Amino acid sequence: MHKIGRIIIWSMAAITSGCVLLLSAAFLYLNPQIPDAATFKDVKIRAPMRIYSADRKLIQEFGERLTPIRYEEIPPLFVQALLDTEDKRFFEHSGIDLITVANATWLLIRNQGSIRSGASTITMQLVKNISGESQVRFIRKFKEMLLALKIERELSKKEILTLYLNIIPFGKHAFGIQAAANTYYGEDIGQLTLAQIAMLAGIPKAPEAGNPINGPERALARRNLVLQRMLDQNSISRAQFEESSQAPLTARVHQRTIELPALYIAEMVRKRLLTEYGRGAYNRGLIVHTTIDSDMQLAAEKAVLNKLNQYDRRHGYRGPEYRRIHGSDEYVAAPEYGYPANWIASLEKAQVLGNQYPAIVIAIRDQEIDVLNQDLETITIAWEGMSWARTYLTVNSRGRKPRGAAEISNIGDFIRIEPSGGNWNLGQVPDIQGALVALDPKMGAIKALVGGYDFKAKQFNHATQAKRQPGSNFKPFFYAGAIENGLTAATIFNDAPIVLPGGELEQTYRPRNSGGSFQGNMRLREALYRSVNLVSLRVILNYGPVNAINYVKRFGFDTSGFPKDVQLAFGGGTIALTPLDIVTGYATFANGGFKITPYLIEQIDSINEDVVFKATPAIACITDCEEIDKAPRVVEARVAYIMNSILSDAIRRGTGTKALRALQRSDLKGKTGTTNDADIWFSGYTHDLVATSWAGFSDNSPVGNREWGSTTPIETWIEFMEEALPAESSSTTLARPNGIVSVRIDPDTGFRAEPSDPDAIFEIFRKEFAPTANLAGKEEEADPYKQIF
Repeated sequence: MHKIGRIIIWSMAAITSGCVLLLSAAFLYLNPQIPDAATFKDVKIRAPMRIYSADRKLIQEFGERLTPIRYEEIPPLFVQALLDTEDKRFFEHSGIDLITVANATWLLIRNQGSIRSGASTITMQLVKNISGESQVRFIRKFKEMLLALKIERELSKKEILTLYLNIIPFGKHAFGIQAAANTYYGEDIGQLTLAQIAMLAGIPKAPEAGNPINGPERALARRNLVLQRMLDQNSISRAQFEESSQAPLTARVHQRTIELPALYIAEMVRKRLLTEYGRGAYNRGLIVHTTIDSDMQLAAEKAVLNKLNQYDRRHGYRGPEYRRIHGSDEYVAAPEYGYPANWIASLEKAQVLGNQYPAIVIAIRDQEIDVLNQDLETITIAWEGMSWARTYLTVNSRGRKPRGAAEISNIGDFIRIEPSGGNWNLGQVPDIQGALVALDPKMGAIKALVGGYDFKAKQFNHATQAKRQPGSNFKPFFYAGAIENGLTAATIFNDAPIVLPGGELEQTYRPRNSGGSFQGNMRLREALYRSVNLVSLRVILNYGPVNAINYVKRFGFDTSGFPKDVQLAFGGGTIALTPLDIVTGYATFANGGFKITPYLIEQIDSINEDVVFKATPAIACITDCEEIDKAPRVVEARVAYIMNSILSDAIRRGTGTKALRALQRSDLKGKTGTTNDADIWFSGYTHDLVATSWAGFSDNSPVGNREWGSTTPIETWIEFMEEALPAESSSTTLARPNGIVSVRIDPDTGFRAEPSDPDAIFEIFRKEFAPTANLAGKEEEADPYKQIF
């Protein structure tokens, strides 16, 4: 008997020694492969890229959904739900729960090697989630155990639990408990009920198949198991258990709360970060702070949408998007059977574009129609809301006014409707596109940018990608060069017909003014604010096309494709600039002559790192500039002052008077532009804000012979500036630079006027180019810059 006992004892000792040797060998083999546990203190949480406006409004979020949370913010009830279900001795073990390991080993032996129960602690699950390995292998399990022991020595239990609850997946692209609560319940974790907490605590077991959206029955069963475990551990009362286990499933996918839906801005940022950081940009937790002012952006979006809609209505109704879609005949024959499945499917798939909602005509009466909207509600469109729909014939013509609803639509037509003062009108998605960009002229910060009617309909960004002919919007840039070269605002040019040599076939070129009239001699100032083409042509001939091209480079334009001929005078030919290019050029006038660089991203932070990027723009500065990065001066200060004066006249008495009438301000400056009926522009500014508005068709089709820079573009600019500009009383002013003089001149000759001349006017000059007094009542000797060109 004693011999058998000794055999048993020695056998057990041998087995124990063997296990110790085996474990020691495993440790010696695996330990070098295991990372230092201290690295877990610096784990980079996979969080999405978030883009914000300058005033902290969320513009967009790209990537998996994750919102970091501190331990103090985790509800104790959730901690109990998790631990009672997954690791009830979490605060007692040192990373490995030996009791659970023993149970799992016994089950492994009993089930002849079939793994039906794991022995992972929360710490081991943390290791698995960070490493990304999920296949059940004994070597991986040993690694997890060893690393769990190391982690427990480096991190506190609270730190381990917090890290775990910030990174584990919950399905539906949600990582961490805060993102899971936001995704499934639209609330923060601290606001959830016990039933909702138990639901979330059960999801990590099978985050995709077991979440309440993909697998509602499985999720409910798992929730009730969590509640049962909490009851067994006395974490909740019987009454709480009964109430929560009977609670209905209330989870649904809640979309991310976008406070400022500026999709063109979001796409610009996304593309830049994707270029700089690769696809990792989506999960590095980058927090992008843009320069966008949310109020200005909303005003810009609204202005572009409203004015493109108004342009569209002026040009007529192109008809339903789809006529009598499939199912219409069946509905007309037997409406009592309800709406056709294709109708419902078509409405579900259709997107709202701008403020144009999809609808299907279901009834027509004399002067009103009934439509079915996306909520399958019936809406009546009265005659007042559809009588505008004269048939579109061409860009310049429409059909007669409709007399009844049947002339406009039929039952089964897929149309658009738009809200209007509590009612609904017949609508239409415009074919024309538009863009608006607004900058801070001192630093170049982009305050608002709209790249088209609706990003969902056309992702092409017309503000930054559409290179178009700027027309007369381009004139101020070479006029500034001509003045800097020695002309003055009083230089007289002849607005008269001119014939220029043509091409190789000895054709002649006869440029003309808009409207075809000629006004004879006029001052340079008047020629610019009235946008007289033939004077602009003579300015280019006098200045020289090559000189003009070299000068306008100063504004940052890529002139490599510019024509070296008189097409420069009209902003046409091969000149191709984007609205962002143009507004940047006008910022130079607005800031007194400095070249600024537009920028959109102010700073990039990360939840894993400190500041990743911070903009350091060069600033337009005139005084007290010692400690700043000063923008380079590209226009002489006095020339900039004179140009601002002329562009102020363009608002007060030229092509931009509509802006003065609407805004009633004296600090406005700007210029219209129209090119071959295809592109229409307006650029305007104060010294605080500069904005360019453009409209045109993507295929360069004509916009119509009744459309100018003084229609849709200036109207868009006005509506935007009404909201964006500060009160005139707080508007910035630029001091008059030294070397500017004001002289009374004869408006017909540009020379200094006699003291008794009743028709004399004041003009400003650079001091060295001011006209001198006449001698003995005679005109001064003509200087080369006061001749008639």
